[in-house]
Order: sequence, then C-alpha cells, then structure tokens
Amino acid sequence: MAESERQVLDMRLVPAALGCWVATIVAVSVGWLAGLMLAVGAVVVAIGLWVVLLWAIAHKRERWRVLAVAGLATMLLAAGFGAAGAWREHHVQSHPLRESFGRSVTVLAVVTDDAKPMRAGGFGGQRRWIVHAGLREFGGGASTMRAGGAVVVLASGDEWADLSPGQVIRFRARVSEPNRADLTVATLNAVADPELVGTLPWWQRLAADVRADLVEASGRALPPAAAGLLPALVVGDTAELSDDVRDAFDIAGLQHLCVVSGANFTILLSALLALTRLLTAGPRTSAAAAAGVVILFVVLARPDPSVLRAAAMGSVTVLALLTGRRKQALPALGAAVIGLLGVAPQLAVSAGFALSVLATAGLILLAPSWADWLRARGWWRAPAEIVAVSAGAFVVTLPLMVALSGRVSLVAIIANALVAPVVGLITVIGAVGAVLACVWDDAAVWVLWCARPPMWWLLSVADRTAAVPGATVTVQSGLTGGLVAAAIVVIIVAALRWSKTRRLLAAGALGVSVVLVPVRLWQPGWPPDGWVLAMCDVGQGDGLALSVGPGAAVVIDTGPDPRPIRRCLDRLRITHIRLLVLTHPHADHIDGLSGALRGRTVDAIPTAPGEIRGGTVDAIAMATGALRGGTVDGTAAAQRHSPGHGTDSGGVERVVEIAKSARIPLMELHAGHVLTFGAVELAVFAPSREVPSSVGLDEANDRSLVLKAHTAVGTILFTGDIETAAQSRVLRDNDIRADILKVPHHGSRTTTPEFLRAVRPRLALISAGTDNTFGHPHPTITAALDTLGATIARTDRHGDVIVLGTSADLRTVTSRRQTGAGP
Repeated sequence: MAESERQVLDMRLVPAALGCWVATIVAVSVGWLAGLMLAVGAVVVAIGLWVVLLWAIAHKRERWRVLAVAGLATMLLAAGFGAAGAWREHHVQSHPLRESFGRSVTVLAVVTDDAKPMRAGGFGGQRRWIVHAGLREFGGGASTMRAGGAVVVLASGDEWADLSPGQVIRFRARVSEPNRADLTVATLNAVADPELVGTLPWWQRLAADVRADLVEASGRALPPAAAGLLPALVVGDTAELSDDVRDAFDIAGLQHLCVVSGANFTILLSALLALTRLLTAGPRTSAAAAAGVVILFVVLARPDPSVLRAAAMGSVTVLALLTGRRKQALPALGAAVIGLLGVAPQLAVSAGFALSVLATAGLILLAPSWADWLRARGWWRAPAEIVAVSAGAFVVTLPLMVALSGRVSLVAIIANALVAPVVGLITVIGAVGAVLACVWDDAAVWVLWCARPPMWWLLSVADRTAAVPGATVTVQSGLTGGLVAAAIVVIIVAALRWSKTRRLLAAGALGVSVVLVPVRLWQPGWPPDGWVLAMCDVGQGDGLALSVGPGAAVVIDTGPDPRPIRRCLDRLRITHIRLLVLTHPHADHIDGLSGALRGRTVDAIPTAPGEIRGGTVDAIAMATGALRGGTVDGTAAAQRHSPGHGTDSGGVERVVEIAKSARIPLMELHAGHVLTFGAVELAVFAPSREVPSSVGLDEANDRSLVLKAHTAVGTILFTGDIETAAQSRVLRDNDIRADILKVPHHGSRTTTPEFLRAVRPRLALISAGTDNTFGHPHPTITAALDTLGATIARTDRHGDVIVLGTSADLRTVTSRRQTGAGP
C-alpha cells in the first residue's frame, strides 16, 4: 500500500473523533431535540455512504472504498453519540429537581471533586466555594425523592473547603438554574453547613492522607511560595497556592502547570518507562507498571473527568514520544477523544478538554517538524524540542484562549521554554516525596528539599516574565475573536512553509516590535504628567488612587481581584502607598488587597470603626505625621469589637492576616479625622465613631468610609457604597459640595436625587463591571447626573480613568478613549 494511503488510514479516527465531539456538543448545549435530529441526519448520510461502499467494492475502486469506510464509521459514531447525548440531555431537562427552582430543599449528595475557591469572594468578603457533587436524593418536609444527576453547589465556610471527594453530605440549599449547559441538573446555593453522612471510601481516605502528608512535608522542606506550589504541580492540590503565585502563573502563561494535566502523566510515565528499560524489563512488565501508575495517580489526583482526560492525553503523548511517529499517535488521540466523550459527555463543552486535545495535537502535528527545522539550522536537539513543543502548544491553543479570556500572553512561549527543563524534575521529586511522606516523614522532607533549586527557578521565571510590562495584551474575546485568531494562526503557519514569506514575516515582526515594544515597555503618555486621581478598571468593584507625590498615592479600595488593581498601580508607577483605605468589608472592595501590596511599601491600612479586630493603629500618626482632629485608639477599637457586631467575616480576617504578615499597621478612621499629605488634605465625613451593637453585612454599605479630598483639581468626594440612610446623614452633617464625585455604590439606584443635587459635581466617576448582572449604573442615576450637567466617566466603557489639570481646567484621559470635563 502506498505511503499516502497509509497516511489516510492512520488519520481515519480523526474525522470520527470530530464527528463524535460535534454531535455531543450539539446534544448537550443546543438541546436533546437538536441532538436527536443530528443523529437521524447522520444515519441518513450513513445509508448513502453504504451505497457508495457497495458501488466501490463492485467496481474495485480502492480509494473510494477507503473514503466510504471512514465516512461510514464517522457517521455511525456521530449518530450514536448524538442519540446518547440527546438521551442524557432529555434526562437532565426532565429531572424532578428542576421543579424546585426558586425553592429550598434538603439534599443528599456525594462530593465528586475538591472544593474550588471562587475568584471573586462572596458578600462581605467571605470566601465562597464551588463544589461539584452527584445527587442522591432531595426533598422538603416529609417527602423525599431519590434521583441522580450532577449538581454544582455554591457555598461559604471552611466546612465546605474541607470536604473530600467521595464524602456523602446532607445540606439545605436554594435551587436555581445551572449556569452552563453541561449536563448539570441544577445549581444549589447552600444555606447551611454540610452534615457528613458515613465515612469516606478507603481509597479516598488514602488519597486524602497522601495529599495532606505531601502538603505537610512540603511546608517543612520548602519556602512558603514553593511549598504552596509543589502540591499543585504534582497532584493538582491548589489549597495552599498563594494568590501572588497564581497571578504570576496566569500572566506568564504557566497556569496549566497548576492543575493535573497530561504533562503530569507524560512525565511520570516517561520516567517509569526509562526505569523499566534500565532494569531490562519486558514490554508486558513495562505496560503493567505503566497501567498501575496511571491508576494510582488517578486515585491520588481525584478520579474526576478532568483527571481522566489528563490521563488519556498524557498516555497519548507518551506514545508519540516513544514511537516518534505521528501515524501511531493520531489514532491514539482520536480513540482517547471518543472514549472520554463516551464516559463523560460533559467534557465536550469543557474548555479544559478542548485545550488538552489541541495541545496534544500540536505536539503530534507541529512540534516534530518544527524541531527538525530548528535542528537543521544548527540548534541542539534539547532546546530545539523544548521550543518546538512550547510553540506548538501555544499556537494551536491560542484561538481558544482568545475566545475564552480575550487575553494573549506575549511571554508564554519563552516562559514555558525556560521552565520546561525543571518541570519534569520537580514532578518526579514531588511524586517520590508524596510516596515517602506516607511511610517516613523525614525521608520525604529530605527528598523534597532537593526540589528547592528547580522550584526557585520556576518561581523566578514566572515572577520575572509576569512583571515584564505588556506581558499580556487584551484583544476581542468571544466567538469572533477566536475565529479571527484562528484565521491568523492558519495563515501564519501556512506562510512559514515558504522561505520568502518567512523573510517577509520576520521583517514585519521586527518592524512591529520596533514600534510596539517601546510603547508596551515604557508606555509613553501614561500616566499623563500631573495626574491627580486615577479610577482603575477593576471590574465590578472600586479601586482608586489619589496622587500625593512622585511614586506615592493614597489608594482607596482594591476591587474584587488582585490582578486588575496590581496592573493599574504598576502602570501608574506607584511604589509607595501612604494609606490603603478599605471603605467597607465587601469582596468587591477588599479582595484585591494582595495585588495592591505586591511590590509596594504601605504605611497603613485604615478601615471604618468596628471592622478590625486588634488593630495596631497609633503607628499611623508617627508613620505619616498626617493625622489630626482626634486620637485613634486601636486597643479601644479591639475591645469594642465583638462577634456580635457582625461586620467581621472571612474577608476581614484575611485583611488582618495579610497586614500582619506584611507588618503593615491597621487603623480606624471616623468622622472628624483630617489627614494631610503635602498639598492634599483628606477629611473624614463618615461613619461615626460609635459602633452599633449589631452591623449585618447587608448594612455594611452604610458604614462605608466617606472622604473629601482637597486637591489641585478641586474637591473630590469618595463615597464608598453608602446608600439612602447614610447619604442623608452625610448631607445633614457636612458640606458635601464637590467638583468630582465618586458615585456611591457603582451607580446603584439607592443614590438619592437630593444627594446628587447637593454635591452637584462637574465630573462623576462610576466604577462598574462590563455587562454586570446588577444593572449598574442605573439609568435614573446617569440621567440625573446628565441633568445636573456633570460629565460621566465609567470604567465599564472607558477603562482606567485619569483626572488631571486644575480646578479651572478639569480634564480626564481614559485608557480606551479621551473625554473632557469643563467647569
């Protein structure tokens, strides 16, 4: 048989896998009826191909026979997967739990995965968790119904974080529609802590013990950042992974290392097979050992669909590396896709599944030829293969990453190439340490201590590449952005096949770099000279910076995520924060604290009275020499505060913990305090010094710090999230007339017309997230501001907003477009 025909036969499972994938996507995401119609259509096409096959056999048309067989197999598989997906989707749509949307029920379920922290914290800054579970029964009152199905639980509290897969729990929850079409029956918003039912299966207890022992041994052997990262690299345990490390890995394009991926299995299986070859073991022994390691690692890393996916992709990658022949790896990849979709059809709509398949395909199809091309031009084999693998995985996954996030990491290839030599070493050392930690703690610590040098290199590369200005660029996300990125990738990869186009592309890239690199590195014109106030685009939250000198600022709130506030302050070149004011303890104002602190010195963190337990605040007077109008007594504040006061939460406790670890003094501010920073004066208008006997999280908005600043551009009123009652008190007790207003509560309709008329701002600043679900800012508020003649600047439309000029010539510059504000 000719080589071309062998290549067709070797790729026959690729269209079959794609057909199964598409059929499952249609059934799961569009609906069971669409999946059933697709299955019927595939059967009709299969009948036509059967006729073609009979004709080809009768007329001895070999090529037509091969194509007909491949097409027939593809259509039959697609029909089967479409029908199976339609049946499962119909089962989900008709599930009896869906009749309870909007009501509370008691649920019995088995946890199927470790709790994952939500990126943005819950109400009041309390950490919220996502827990995947399998439903067993549910009911309310005397009626209980047994039913299966996948559910997603949204919950708060450490009790949920401590759950292990396999644990049966009973809890009460409010039922709502699932957020995604992925065969999830419902989303359950837990309203009570879980009650444990029974005990964990023995293998899950063993896995939990091994993971806990690995975390403990890592903490003894490694520095804090490395100790939190190692379990994530080895078994996907991110519980101790710090936000700073997580952010650096995201920016550097290394986030795939922090989850169980095909790379983990590839490394472990490669190391095992190398050992079996060294011991001259036979093929059967090697295969049995590899299968045992895969099973053991799946149990240890949790046998959920994502880990099964990683096991399959890693096994395919090992096959490609061992054989060095794509014709054997491609059918294996196709078979892995078909098998995984048969076991877990919800993977069809999983971004992680798509990224794994694409990355593996890139390694098989692109990396070998690219490595050969580099070696032909004088590269050594090892660096050529490392760069080719990193580039191949980046290129094929780029369109999907653009569609999902709208961001492109410009340092991903170099970062992955730089860390590639140590990732395998760290994984093997960590795996050996995990095994030893079960039987001999001290030996595990000695082994894990050997990971210090490679861990230092990995963390250094992530930190340095993430700190490069312009490390990521923002592009259009969604389907359109993904399709445009895919078209660009295809054109470039095709063009690289010819030397003339390679020269043209190289010249174009050099020219663009000469223009854009200086712009991205030095960002000329940003921030504008003489800027006074910056409103950072932190999404649905607040984050502002008031300039008080070269490289110094008073920062007011930090938004819900460390990354946006960190990038904004970096661009503003702020290295010293005189005060980092947290107006009130809600997640959209305090959860970004670690990002604001990173790489900067901070004099103090002030909050409203009653929010901090045990603050050490007298140091602020000495640190800034700025406070007058009353004394600040942290001891008294701590004595006044008690659990019954209600504003304390997981978020506030994290603030205290972060401040303590960074040795930043905490302080309380209340009405009557005045602080000066050179020519800038800050007067505190609210809240009062008295702490109510009970302050619930629902009332925390009205306990926001309200500040009035006197600056070169006029007066600025910072209002936190105060609502109607607090606005009336502030209006009654103070002169709130201001040139610039930070509109309360992201433009919520809880702002009164009387308050806006009393301020009568020339410039209104609204910080809100794009397409936020709260409807902020409310049209009545923007209409009222328009009526008052105020210019409105909004982060959801304008991005970062800079205010500069003078009180007579007030101007704004934004990161997306320019606008102006007149007197």
